[in-house]
Amino acid sequence: MYNNMKSINILCKDNTLCRIFLLSAIFFLFLPSTLSAQKSNVTLSVKDVTLKELLKEIEKKSDIRFSYIDEVIEPYKHITLEVTNEPVKTLLDNLLPTRNLEYVQTGNTIAIKTKASANTRQKKVKGVVTDMSSEPVIGASVLIKGSTNGVITDLNGEFEIETPDDATLQISYIGFISQDISVKGKNSFSIRLQDDLQTLEEVVVVGYGSVKKSNLTGALSSVKMNDIPQVATTSVSNLLVGRVPGLSIRQTSAAPGGGYDMVIRGSASIEAGNTPLYVIDGFPGGDINTINPGDIESVEVLKDASATAIYGARAANGVILINTKKGKTGTMNVNFKANVSAQTVSNPYDMVSARDYMTMANAFFREEWLYDNKIAPYGNVDPSSVTSSPKVGFTDGQIANAANVTDWFDEITRTGLINEESVSINGGAENIRYLFSLSHFGQKGIVINSGMEKYMGRLNFELDLAKWLTTGVSISGSQTTQDNTVQPTSVNADGGIIKHAMMYPQYLSIYDEEGNYTINPDHSGIPNPVSWREVENKNNTFRTLINNFWNVNLAKNLDFRMSWGMNSSFAKSTSYYPRTTLTGMIANGKAGITELRKNDYLLDATLTYSKTIFNNHQFKVMGGYAYQKFTTEKLYGGNSGFITDIFGVNNLQAGGDLTKSVESDKTITKYLSYFGRVNYDIADKYLFTFTIRADGSDKFGSDNKFGYFPSGAFAWRISEENFMKKQKLISNLKFRLSLGQTGNAEIGGNAYAFYATGANYVLGNTLMSGVSESQLPNPRLKWETTTEFNIGLDWGLFNNRLTGTFEYYQKTISDLLSWRTVGSYYPVSSVADNLGKTESKGFEVQLNSVNIRNKDLTWTTDLNLFKYKDSWKERNPFTILSIYQTEKDPLHITYGYLSDGLIKEGEVVPHMKDAPPGSIKVKDINGWLKDESGNFILDKDGKKQLSGEADGVIDDADKTIIRSSVPDLSFGLGNTFRYKNFDLSLFFYGEIGRQLNNETRRDFLSADRFRFSDNVTTDSFGRWSSANPNGKYPSGLYNKYETSTDFWIEKADFIRLKNITLGYTLPAKMFRGVFKHARLYFDAQNLFVITNYSGSDPETDGYTAYPNQRTYSFGVELSF
Repeated sequence: MYNNMKSINILCKDNTLCRIFLLSAIFFLFLPSTLSAQKSNVTLSVKDVTLKELLKEIEKKSDIRFSYIDEVIEPYKHITLEVTNEPVKTLLDNLLPTRNLEYVQTGNTIAIKTKASANTRQKKVKGVVTDMSSEPVIGASVLIKGSTNGVITDLNGEFEIETPDDATLQISYIGFISQDISVKGKNSFSIRLQDDLQTLEEVVVVGYGSVKKSNLTGALSSVKMNDIPQVATTSVSNLLVGRVPGLSIRQTSAAPGGGYDMVIRGSASIEAGNTPLYVIDGFPGGDINTINPGDIESVEVLKDASATAIYGARAANGVILINTKKGKTGTMNVNFKANVSAQTVSNPYDMVSARDYMTMANAFFREEWLYDNKIAPYGNVDPSSVTSSPKVGFTDGQIANAANVTDWFDEITRTGLINEESVSINGGAENIRYLFSLSHFGQKGIVINSGMEKYMGRLNFELDLAKWLTTGVSISGSQTTQDNTVQPTSVNADGGIIKHAMMYPQYLSIYDEEGNYTINPDHSGIPNPVSWREVENKNNTFRTLINNFWNVNLAKNLDFRMSWGMNSSFAKSTSYYPRTTLTGMIANGKAGITELRKNDYLLDATLTYSKTIFNNHQFKVMGGYAYQKFTTEKLYGGNSGFITDIFGVNNLQAGGDLTKSVESDKTITKYLSYFGRVNYDIADKYLFTFTIRADGSDKFGSDNKFGYFPSGAFAWRISEENFMKKQKLISNLKFRLSLGQTGNAEIGGNAYAFYATGANYVLGNTLMSGVSESQLPNPRLKWETTTEFNIGLDWGLFNNRLTGTFEYYQKTISDLLSWRTVGSYYPVSSVADNLGKTESKGFEVQLNSVNIRNKDLTWTTDLNLFKYKDSWKERNPFTILSIYQTEKDPLHITYGYLSDGLIKEGEVVPHMKDAPPGSIKVKDINGWLKDESGNFILDKDGKKQLSGEADGVIDDADKTIIRSSVPDLSFGLGNTFRYKNFDLSLFFYGEIGRQLNNETRRDFLSADRFRFSDNVTTDSFGRWSSANPNGKYPSGLYNKYETSTDFWIEKADFIRLKNITLGYTLPAKMFRGVFKHARLYFDAQNLFVITNYSGSDPETDGYTAYPNQRTYSFGVELSF
């Protein structure tokens, strides 16, 4: 045992999480075999039962599982038997031969079949049954047509049967189309079953329950993770990009471990956030970062009020249900996956060479001299009369000898590497089911000093303590270490390492003659990009999620379920800027430590009763209670002024006495909820759902502690009507309608806090600490409420080979949570209040088709697209609008001036008299109403009014909407091909009508780049000048309108090849007895993007963002 423990320590090194999960795995691996060894005999006492009932009774009291064709055993009834501690084998040997039956045992599975006749010429036939993905079909029926003799496929999908020489085998399994195979002249078969799209009834998870997809009344999208190629990522969000209509996913950072913003059906909440509620295996508020994507069975996205209202006050932004894989009764299965990946920068910026930069800088200084002295083309002054000379940034000799000493972008980037491994073990015995998984993900980022190491583990365990009692526990954990490269922060407001690498001119070396990092002498406030590798910037995070449930069958059709759980996380961030860096040099070393601890406790219970009345009326009633408590604690310590860098962050007191900084904070939030749902189903045609939830929270005032959120929905399965039976075109048609309300409480934990620190004061000569009022209480403060109407249509054609869904929705968010400004005579500036109303409208379309489906080739296509628009419906009455704003403007827009190209040489623009040629020309589109005396004509509210006509002046009257950050249309398109053992999938996604402000181009065309000796992009070759009058970009000379126009806004429509995966499943005969399944694959992510946008990437935030990457992966999947 000691040696085993030693091996575990070596394997897991110092990783506590790894050790815990490995020891758990060893325990559960031996548990099923122990149970089997203890249950080889049975004690039975039955009277007048059928053979089928007897076999089920044996299954209950042993670890044996029987497989049989119903027709084979149905004739045998009226069996009376009484045995005590008798081996199952002995019982069957006595029971079956007298009934012309025999059996074959494989492990714990016994197949019962009709005894072969001695007078018929028989032969032995073998085969394997797989699905269209070459996965074995376990438990498929293999029946000799015209008889009751048959067998069931084993865990490898294999079968063996004795048949007459001219027999026909009928192979069938639920969800697949049956096949007839003649055995004449052949003894071995490989049979591939095709999906029966008409009869397949998928069950999807909804809040506090599950339902057949055909009986859904709400708007829900389900994603089966087995249908998505498992690419090199630890992010579930990354896998869902473009695959769910109505779900917008934007990557906030491409750095290792970078996050994603997920928004369902728009983002119309102004202050309370737009993040959906995540529910992991029934635990609301779970963290998706704790989950290995390979552990996920399915993801359900709940979108309309009928689907989300069961979660009430936290569901206004939609709900994402994540359901992990569970263990299954049967032989233990071991699955292993591994891949290695290389990453490169997808589209680096083009910077000019040292020689070109020097030439451009001198040319700009000359242009600036011409402008300052009003020399043509900027005026009529004779150059000979000017006594000054243009600034010379670089001599002819420097330019002639210029060399690209340092490629700064190349110095801070590298080839990224990823290695990922995971193993999962699942199985179970008669009353126990388990799944254990452990995974590792390591990444070396493409930017120096960036990387991530992540370990994840999961244990899902269920135990049937009795026929009426089941319990289970889900335990998951993750340990993550991130090395972060420096990005824009308050420490470095002028961009991070990426922007600095672009700014540093290539004629500078990394080190000066004394071995110190070179600093640009003309821009000394910008750190040397390579120096950032000296910075320690780490995040260490440990997360656990534990959820335990108890299911009790109280009576027929009456079930009680209770669960409790805890979601806990501890994060520690450390940073140290040594004195070798610019920031550290200024501060004599700068250190900081932040610790953040979060605990989330949950207790909920539901009682469900279902009943069928009048033969075809089914109803289900569910009521529940939930209590959830959130605790957040934060501690920060920082200092600077160190005499040495040797301590790093480990000795804060070694810094200066006057530079120490300590902060701490704790918040507690509680929810108390009651909820209920009624489902009523008439003849599987007319479906009704009614939901109500009452939520209480300590975030709100005494008058509105509780909010109430009802919803109702109706669905009509038109395809089940008698008048639809004769036609063959439409195989499924369902109309849905829903209306309901949900809430949002995310205004923070301090909306009701009265006091805040920081109100220090001087008493005598001493600085005293104090507190002051931070805000006024508002007893009327209440929940932000979303009222949503949804209409949907589900349809299927040609036996569901072509299926689709259409949704249209309209939702209004009222009582927006915000802050109201109060008068200057109050000691505080604002108070939390419910102010304003917004509206979202949109539609969603999803199409799925099976284009080709035969024995060797399958081709399927999945398409989804969606559009939404958020707008004001009622403004905050305390907000003063500018003249160019209206009460019902769209959200997510930018106001500014319209441009009309550049001012040409000699061109006179009346409303821009002082603007030189080469400046952006701004359109004069409006003016003010004035009376005959030239005075402004005011409206009833005392505001100036627009005339609708140009007035020769550029001011606020000319501003208008110049950009929306919401695209006109978003879409995803996937194609999957399977040919024999090969599989190929391609997935594209994109946006139409997207607009971006190209800040990179504008910033690097700024005149300050030359004034401070910062490098520029190759866009500068197109800069307007007296020597380049056809240049398409502004000259960079003074123009007060430059940053407020649409000149820099570009169309950023794009379509991206998100990933392409090519796989090959090795034939089973190559590794029979070793593996059940083996597959090799190659995957590439972000291979290319088609766009007219001239920036680095139409999805990133420009030159301050971590660069997007192309990823090339090779992987293997093995099953034992």
